[in-house]
Amino acid sequence: MFYKYSYYNIVLKENDEFVYLYNSYSGALCKLEKTVHDYILNTVLDDKNKCNFFDKLLSQGFIKPLDLDEYNRIILNERVAVLSYPKRTLSYVIAPTLACNLNCDYCFESGYRNSKIISDEKIIEIANYIISRLSDNIDEIHIGWFGGEPLVAYEQIIKFSEYLIPKLEEKQIKYSASMISNGVLLTQDKAKILYEKCKINQVQITIDGTKQIYCTRKRATEKQFDDLLENIKSALEYLKITIRLNCDCNNYDDLKTVTEQLLRYCNNHKNLIVYLAKLVDYTSCGGEQFFSQDKFDQKRIDFDKFVCQHQNKPYEPLVYKYRKSFCGLYKINNQVIGPDGEIYKCEHHVGQTDKIVGNIEYGLNYSDFLMKFIANEPLEQCKSCKIFPICLGGCPAQKVDLPEGQSCFFSQYYIEHILKQYIATYQNKTT
Repeated sequence: MFYKYSYYNIVLKENDEFVYLYNSYSGALCKLEKTVHDYILNTVLDDKNKCNFFDKLLSQGFIKPLDLDEYNRIILNERVAVLSYPKRTLSYVIAPTLACNLNCDYCFESGYRNSKIISDEKIIEIANYIISRLSDNIDEIHIGWFGGEPLVAYEQIIKFSEYLIPKLEEKQIKYSASMISNGVLLTQDKAKILYEKCKINQVQITIDGTKQIYCTRKRATEKQFDDLLENIKSALEYLKITIRLNCDCNNYDDLKTVTEQLLRYCNNHKNLIVYLAKLVDYTSCGGEQFFSQDKFDQKRIDFDKFVCQHQNKPYEPLVYKYRKSFCGLYKINNQVIGPDGEIYKCEHHVGQTDKIVGNIEYGLNYSDFLMKFIANEPLEQCKSCKIFPICLGGCPAQKVDLPEGQSCFFSQYYIEHILKQYIATYQNKTT
């Protein structure tokens, strides 16, 4: 049998003696003698013509059978993961309303927003639909509340939870929930009730900058901004609050300022998490104001170091590994449900009638859009990318919704930075 150097090997660091090598499919990282590395790079190996550490290099993916198509293996693994029924958890995102108390200038729902709130009858129908889709394999249901602003439908969220949770408990099925909210309506009393009655333990809130920028971009009042900060602080008693900081070319420095203010205001609470997110153009509201992935990743690295410094923590970035599908919602059996019981494959499609893929009354509609979405054909530049096993071509929904090339999740620059940081940490510990 013949073997060769893996296409997904990335040289992180090398000198005359050693090479630090990473494989983005296996996630393995090794320090290899340069002579050995150069040999496997330039030689077709066979069972009689092996190299030092052959078995380990093969098991960790640095070399692979000559006739193994690494790209097609990833694609097949992804298809299986997407189309298979889940072994443990079914996940749903429910948007009980498209109404919102703010009006962000970049919102992907700007053309689809309306004031309708889901009816009491429909929210119970959704709960019964979820129950009907249970199988013996499932031992957990997770609900993500979305909108619009889901807290506009606060009463319906409580009604749904009080109806569904006891029925799942009878079946010994675990229930968990989270929410994406702008936070303006998340008072301390509501946070307590959402935690105790609805089993919501995590809320993501988006902030775009300090008060002036926040109010401008979200068309909010100064009082709403002040209320938001107080709500975040008080909700931390019950909930994990993740602050998503939407970043573009115009607000990065301001985001660092508001982060510092927020961490200080909340006394660096253990339940508070902040992260930088690349703002993308769903509405053609700016064009040139949006970062390329490479430039955004440079900001993300700087920001992560900034946060660690203010939290008195060491900078230890997460080492990303291969995953079989890009996100949970992409899997065929996880669904997004709108206020009329309509089904989507992505939360960013709620309200767009041409992207409805079914209804709770009859299930999936197997439309051309659904089939195209599930096929998720990678872009040409993704097929040859060294970090394709990690990124998988980026967000399937953004491939549909955004100009070509804007669906990347991170760059090779970012991956290499993280791994070089990991190597440096390792070297410091061993010297």
